[in-house]
Amino acid sequence: MPELLLGLDIGTSNIKAALATPDGRVVAQAQAPYPMQRPRPGWAEQNPEDWWQGVIATTRQVLALANAQAGQVVGIGVSGQGCAATLINQRGEVIRPALIWMDTRSEPQCARLRATCADEILRLNGKQPAPYNGDTKLMWLLEHEPDSIAAARWSLTTTGYINFRLTGEPIENVSDASILFAFDQTTENWSDELIAAFGLPRRLYPTVAPCRQVIGGLTPNAAEALRLRPGLPVIAGGEDTSSAGLAIGVVQPGQALLSLGTAGTIYVVLSQPLVHPQLFAFQHVLAGQILLGGSMIAAGAALNWCRRLLADELDYAALTELAAQSKPGAGGVIFLPYLSGELQPINDGHARGVFFGLSLNTEQAQLIRAVMEGAAFAIAHNLQIVHEAGAALTEIRAVGGPTRSPLWCQIIADITGQPLDVMAEDTGAPLGDALLAAAGIGLIENPAAVAVKAAKISQHFEPQAENRERYQALFEVYQQLYPQLKNQFAALAALEN
Repeated sequence: MPELLLGLDIGTSNIKAALATPDGRVVAQAQAPYPMQRPRPGWAEQNPEDWWQGVIATTRQVLALANAQAGQVVGIGVSGQGCAATLINQRGEVIRPALIWMDTRSEPQCARLRATCADEILRLNGKQPAPYNGDTKLMWLLEHEPDSIAAARWSLTTTGYINFRLTGEPIENVSDASILFAFDQTTENWSDELIAAFGLPRRLYPTVAPCRQVIGGLTPNAAEALRLRPGLPVIAGGEDTSSAGLAIGVVQPGQALLSLGTAGTIYVVLSQPLVHPQLFAFQHVLAGQILLGGSMIAAGAALNWCRRLLADELDYAALTELAAQSKPGAGGVIFLPYLSGELQPINDGHARGVFFGLSLNTEQAQLIRAVMEGAAFAIAHNLQIVHEAGAALTEIRAVGGPTRSPLWCQIIADITGQPLDVMAEDTGAPLGDALLAAAGIGLIENPAAVAVKAAKISQHFEPQAENRERYQALFEVYQQLYPQLKNQFAALAALEN
């Protein structure tokens, strides 16, 4: 019977599980959704118990699909959405719902950090304060819910919390931890200097471990729930973007991962640290490599929002067919995809979505295409700044639900001016987690080499010259809109609050 690795990824809207062999062959996949609560505009919370129940359900499902015995599973790797502030007490009990990365309530705390220690955060951590991150969420809780902070022993990311439920050990992997502002990219550990500057208790920040390090064994309770054997090795794992990058062979400097789902991410692999105030730098799951780029809050979420408002009766294939009826440029309509604030490159929790250029001639198809183009403009905006920062780009590999739309892929290639390779294997982060687990327990030596061999390209999109000039002109207008609206976004947020 073949040895199998279990990879788990706790995303923004669902959990994905996969069983894979040490050579990267996926034998079973499953996923399960869970809800998000939005108590107020700009707030986004989830119940960590929903994550755990999803782990149980999908693990049992992949075991059944693969007709696998518990003894065949020899290691577990976990990744997840970064930045969730999940407070637990000394007994491991969750104190309040987790504030996930989409929560933007901590913009006032970010503004304070920008005024006091932004240069130090950029120097040590490689980022600019923005409300997606866990540290500023903790600062908000300290000010508005001090009893929650007082009761907390640790604050864990999504990955950290699931690893805690699996092993009983409060540990963060280095890729996940490096997203938080309190992380020093040079020492690859927490910066006591930054934590003190944030005014937060040091106890909230747990031990950091390398991504492929075994952090413990499956507890008897967790083993019973998952129908696996107690003591099964669990590795530290990764952040979902970096694990997904490994899965599709984005392992060499100059390669870029474009991951499109609810959100969108575009990151280029570097061998040396490089920072820019508008970008996002964090550790790859592969030692010695940095990822530089940006995350965008609404990619698939923007199209889902558009479908719900304009064409709820259509499935996504029909929706994109409708968008294809519009010519490139969407009839002069430009969409700013800032539906719940925005991360890189504008880093503004107050930003909101905008349709610009509407007229009495604007049609439904043009609005849908404008939303798809708006996401592509946001990708291009990040890549432009990556180039300005001095990073070379050699290849873009893309994964995620939206890549199933050839129209959207072609729009992205046309707007960025870069060839786009869509990967055949779309298991994503769970496969990367499984390969890390195989390396952590000694079944393979080089997970990057295994991933490169296993990764296959299904479609290739070249920029179309006839669309490029039109899109370049529209991109210039797109870039001018946010700076002119920034103060109005802030004023509107003040009125909402």
